[in-house]
Amino acid sequence: MKKIALIAFDQFTDIDLFLMWDILGRNTEDWHVRILASRSIVRSAHGLPVAVHGPLCEANSADAVLFASGKEGIPAALAAPDFLPSFELDSRRQRIGSICAGAFILERLGLLSGQATTHPDARSNLQALGLESVDKPLVSQGNVATAGGCLSALYLVGWLVESWFDVDKRRTTLRPVLPAGQQELYDALIGLSIRQGEVGASTTSS
Repeated sequence: MKKIALIAFDQFTDIDLFLMWDILGRNTEDWHVRILASRSIVRSAHGLPVAVHGPLCEANSADAVLFASGKEGIPAALAAPDFLPSFELDSRRQRIGSICAGAFILERLGLLSGQATTHPDARSNLQALGLESVDKPLVSQGNVATAGGCLSALYLVGWLVESWFDVDKRRTTLRPVLPAGQQELYDALIGLSIRQGEVGASTTSS
């Protein structure tokens, strides 16, 4: 069974964490998902306390590590002396991804090069770090992916599941949360976004 770590911190964006947790938590046969943080309880940007499942160091042995975002939470996490040193991630054996400003964590960990995406309001800041900040919901390069916009969690989770299994598993995983009567539209959009987000890949959907 694969292990997925969702990384949280104080002032994380609520929907980033909860949407990924909800989608991934519906499957208990193929993977096990845990929320990790540097303390036992963290508070979301809207003040909701969340009791986490373990410390950040558990991410180092996970098969996938997905970072939430947070306009206030990311700068505070990056400034905390115990946050970045907790990670010894390896993109050769792990899938690693981020939502919105979570890309700044991946950059600090040395996991990004070339193109990346983030929240539209933060694109110029990412560009200032020497990355090509593109206006896409998902950018993936090998085992590392960045997603821009809270609802792009659909694309990030879709990318993760499809990269591990196949398109059918991605569809089965995401279908329960898609709007009624629009499943096919969303499925096509998610599939297209994953293809177009692959660095160096053609923009034509397969």
